[in-house]
Amino acid sequence: MLPRCRLLLSGFIKSESWLEASQVHFRRFRSNDSRQQPRNSHYSPKTFSGNQRGSFKHGGRSNPQYVTKQKKGHILDGFSVRDANDTLLVMEKQVHKWADLPHVHRRLESFGVPRTDVQSILSIFAREVSSGLLHNPVKQKKYHVERFVLTAKELNQGLRLDQNLTQLFYSWASDPEQQEVILKSVSQHTLEQISYLYSTADMSYPADMYPKARSMRRKVIMHVGPTNSGKTHMALRALAAAKTGVYSGPLRLLAHEIWDRLNKGQIVPLGMDPDPDSEPDTSTNMDIIEESMSRPTVRKEGKAKYARECNLRTGEEFRIVSEYAGLVSCTVEMTSLSLPVEVAVVDEIQMLADPDRGSAWTAAVLGLPAEELHLCGEEVAVPIVQALLNDTDDELFINRYERLTPLTVQDESLEGDFGRVRKGDCLVAFSRSSIFALKRKVEENTGLRCAVAYGRLPPEIRAEQAALFNNPHSGYDVMIGSDAIGMGLNLKIKRIIFETLRKFDGTVERALSVSQIKQIAGRAGRYGLHGEPGGFVTTLHADDLPMLHSAILRQPDPIIFAGVSPTLAWAESVLQALPAGALHHTLLEVAPYVSNVRPPCRAFVPSKIEERSRFIETHAKHMKLYDRLLIGGSPMNWRDALAVEFTARLCQIYNEKIRVPILHALRVGPYIEALENVEGMMSGGKSSAGAPSQGLVTLEGLHKSLVLYLWLSHRLPVAFYQSEEAYALKERTEKALDWCLRNVSTKVADRQPASLGLRVSSEAEDGVEYRRIPATRPQEESNRELGVRYAKLLNSERRSARSQR
Repeated sequence: MLPRCRLLLSGFIKSESWLEASQVHFRRFRSNDSRQQPRNSHYSPKTFSGNQRGSFKHGGRSNPQYVTKQKKGHILDGFSVRDANDTLLVMEKQVHKWADLPHVHRRLESFGVPRTDVQSILSIFAREVSSGLLHNPVKQKKYHVERFVLTAKELNQGLRLDQNLTQLFYSWASDPEQQEVILKSVSQHTLEQISYLYSTADMSYPADMYPKARSMRRKVIMHVGPTNSGKTHMALRALAAAKTGVYSGPLRLLAHEIWDRLNKGQIVPLGMDPDPDSEPDTSTNMDIIEESMSRPTVRKEGKAKYARECNLRTGEEFRIVSEYAGLVSCTVEMTSLSLPVEVAVVDEIQMLADPDRGSAWTAAVLGLPAEELHLCGEEVAVPIVQALLNDTDDELFINRYERLTPLTVQDESLEGDFGRVRKGDCLVAFSRSSIFALKRKVEENTGLRCAVAYGRLPPEIRAEQAALFNNPHSGYDVMIGSDAIGMGLNLKIKRIIFETLRKFDGTVERALSVSQIKQIAGRAGRYGLHGEPGGFVTTLHADDLPMLHSAILRQPDPIIFAGVSPTLAWAESVLQALPAGALHHTLLEVAPYVSNVRPPCRAFVPSKIEERSRFIETHAKHMKLYDRLLIGGSPMNWRDALAVEFTARLCQIYNEKIRVPILHALRVGPYIEALENVEGMMSGGKSSAGAPSQGLVTLEGLHKSLVLYLWLSHRLPVAFYQSEEAYALKERTEKALDWCLRNVSTKVADRQPASLGLRVSSEAEDGVEYRRIPATRPQEESNRELGVRYAKLLNSERRSARSQR
């Protein structure tokens, strides 16, 4: 069975904040009491549904201080799937129960099926399925039943069963052969409505969405291997040698690093020999070969003959070195799929399976019009890329790499003894509260000072904390971090110590996957960064050590789905096929519940669909479709009340006045007051106990709000026009955040010199001259002013028309 794709509606308007999701649950330090040992089972991706993959059961006594707020389960939860035929059998057994569920009736009504016909057509469908419809080989092929394959996470999930049955229903009810039978009980109009929506929502051939890429025969080269294997090395050299090219990465920090190195001439292009006086650069965040014996091809100092003009494009920032630069470094969501290039490099290709962002990687695989396309990532991505390229005429070459230094799982844990923490260690936890609790414990027991890095921190601050940890003279000898250390940070870690091997996923606390454990553990022993080769990994508590040993020895979980997102044109067409006044929630549900997405594609429910839809219906109901999708897909934390309030304020000003001044929007909430209070403490004012930690939380929210404004300014520049002011506030906030982190410590008196503080991005420090806006801005501003006047007139007429109703 070939791997499958997922269809991600959340990718309508791409979000760059996948690592920014807040961890809000407190995890208490656990005792050394013994707990049940993990149980292992197996999962095979080659069967229809597969046997259940290995998972580690977390037993033992409960922790009264760790309270998990769980969502109410789906009414169909609890079914069991063990082999390929079980899924079809479960659908057959559960179909009558599903057909009687009120929410299923409501969904079909929202899709346009008349209430008077819902019960009748569902009864016929349930009778057909329970009578053996799914055992007919002809029907199986016609309805593509292989798309109902379940991932390990979806075993026993009623939500997935609900989607499967709804997808099957629309395929069945749109089948002309079946309609002859259905017409005896249901009106012709009902069947026409069902067929119209089904055909309109069709996304059977995602590769055909990219005609420029299909017009050329691309050479696709995969560079795959574990962390610290140097898998991106040759790809970056090929990019540096190209006349035109693009680097697409998962994080703004990585895109910025490639932009900086290409412009400075730190990457020796393929085909050129490095100079004999070259020194290697061990500060890179990329997975490259750090040569110590030969002449390095990634240099510590740049050289003019290697320099290439390169522009930068991320969700919230443009840096234009030249209007005619041949190279672009960008985050994957900002990759242009319309401009042909010689070489394209797509990093962390295994992320095409990510539920929220994976569609951007799939679009790059299918749609980048590059003569030579380099895909860098993990081995597990190979089968899914092969499946995606079955519908293209491209050549595929696979280069495999081995880890450059050994990774050793230690025989003993720390037994909960923080006094055994050493310089060069990195402790990993998965909640903000646990990270700061670990920081306090380590500093109290060892006298070592700790840097911190977690997802909610801005990328710039994470990079600065990494620099403090790497600097042997900074006084920061230990890193405390979350899984945010697993990508985009150069860390000179000798040993990784897991505080826990479980993580709250937004609903329940789950064991980490093999891929997650290996990604984090692989950061230990960076090649060439320590006196002796190799890295070590262990756990804080002894009862987690067997699970760690098992995970390191096992192969990572297979990738069996890749993300595909519908386009704005698709959404506009589907909205026309839905009943007038259809809710935003209804539009978001069409793809995962209705669309015919033939293998290797498959529908998926957008994350936070309830929160997104509720916000749009409340604050953006009268906006254009593009604006609604834009806001719904923006990089905001939907669980953060202040973030939601700020975004609501943006929508309010946008609806009323079109133009949105940043300071006017920030009047809501405590953001500006918190920033000014911290700046007062930074300049010598008094700091009350707990003030830095309290200010830290609010400043993190302020930074996210400013990033959201900048993100919107690149998509709606007329409305969100104060990007320069937002940049200035963002830099002030980063300085304040850095100060707070330095003072959330038991060794507050041990202050570091200013030279080790936050390095604010500037032309002087980057060493590269650039602009944030195109050179044609004056003319654009004139046109925008005219556009604003016209938009205000239309907005006024729209409000007047609504009031007259």
